[in-house]
Amino acid sequence: MFGEAEIRALMRARGWRQTELAAETGVTQPTVSRWLAGQVPDPVAQERLAQLAAAVPSGRPGAAKAGFIPPPTLLGERDLPVYAAVEGGPGEITVSTDPIDMVPRPWYLGSVKDGYAVLVVGESMIPAFRPGEMAIVNPRLAPLRNKDHILVKEAADGSFQATIKHLLGWTEEDWKLEQFNPPAGGQRLFTLSRQEWRRALRVVGKYDG
Repeated sequence: MFGEAEIRALMRARGWRQTELAAETGVTQPTVSRWLAGQVPDPVAQERLAQLAAAVPSGRPGAAKAGFIPPPTLLGERDLPVYAAVEGGPGEITVSTDPIDMVPRPWYLGSVKDGYAVLVVGESMIPAFRPGEMAIVNPRLAPLRNKDHILVKEAADGSFQATIKHLLGWTEEDWKLEQFNPPAGGQRLFTLSRQEWRRALRVVGKYDG
């Protein structure tokens, strides 16, 4: 997987600045800047970075130092369901369980057949998640502190009310949450009742919109 160190090594090997790497990977310069600050690139960018690393000329200064070994294919079959969402209140979304699309399955969901993606609406988690991006969910993972999660309360019609937030911790009664861009009148730090919001599902990646 390509993290900050691997991306910096690739830039050194190619002699690229942030703008040049952005152009080669099909993202914006601010996205590259976030990668260099520690944000993990999404699976599509990971695959493109792997292709760029594999093509580093062996005689190029810095290429040997980079030491890249191309990873296996990062994307599988186009069978990961994408669920649509509409805003259901400040910082909340209503998610339909009828897929609107299928996208390639990232390697880290290879054996998780009940994984899915949710189309992000609302702005409460900018810059981590922006409207139009897809949050990738692994429903089998237990909640983990200091990770992004989708908090869920289910409806009788099969849809579910959800909210994407950063999970700070929990008690028997409440989830302790953070949102990075609170809606008007909202707070950055707040709690939700675990009696109402019964599940916290781990967000393990995203596709940029």
